Amino acid sequence: MTTKAHNANKENTGIDIMAAGNALHIDFDALRNFHQGDSWFGCAVGFRAMQVAARELSGKTLWSREALSVVSGHPGAGVRDAIELVTASVSNERFALLDGVPDQGCQRNMRFEWWLCEQQKTLHIKLKDNFVPESFFRLLDRINAEQDGPDNRKDFDQMKKDLSDRLWQQTLDTTFESEFVPAPPTQSNPHNH
Repeated sequence: MTTKAHNANKENTGIDIMAAGNALHIDFDALRNFHQGDSWFGCAVGFRAMQVAARELSGKTLWSREALSVVSGHPGAGVRDAIELVTASVSNERFALLDGVPDQGCQRNMRFEWWLCEQQKTLHIKLKDNFVPESFFRLLDRINAEQDGPDNRKDFDQMKKDLSDRLWQQTLDTTFESEFVPAPPTQSNPHNH
């Protein structure tokens, strides 16, 4: 992700959350240091989704890590690291993948959706339809089927960079939908980490 793209969005690019009774500020640079891989699009989409969560779950008081659980439709390492850095739900064994989403990295049946449960409320966050083009999934299918020619990998890496830049250039409301729902969906692996 380029610094220019990261700074193009005028929204606050950090997240505030309560942790053990103290307000904690996390910015994307902290995630860049925390993430040990190269899943920068996953990091960006996960971090931006957590910014939506921070906005929606903070009312008169700041949202809190305590008793917060997350169900993710996306199994990728970058997304998971963003969720962990902000919510600590993975290390606290309050993170699960959506039922039917295998814990085997990115693939076609993953979903860019998250459910955050805090006390009696559940927030559903979803990357808007068509933000990730079908061509992304076709390239991913080829790479996962080991038809990984150098052009496929190069095109896929460029597409992830472009999508990451776009996430930072657009507002949260342009890229995500969110709503409170009665309960999280079923998950088959509640302590997945």
